[in-house]
Amino acid sequence: MYELKPGEWARIINIEGGRGFRQRLYLRGIKEGDIVRVISSIQGPVVVEVNRSIIALGRGMARKIRIIKGR
Repeated sequence: MYELKPGEWARIINIEGGRGFRQRLYLRGIKEGDIVRVISSIQGPVVVEVNRSIIALGRGMARKIRIIKGR
């Protein structure tokens, strides 16, 4: 997900990582099938809009989220 530019949309197709990691994302409102819009990804955390919420993810977390560009 970290490779997207601000304003781009994508659908989450896979979340790599263990059960705990997936649960942390789920509690933040992020799951497979969700559509996200990147707000900021230049430096520091990747900030995304998902399900009408703004969420900041560390770059390591964002690397484990596989996406396909577009809605």
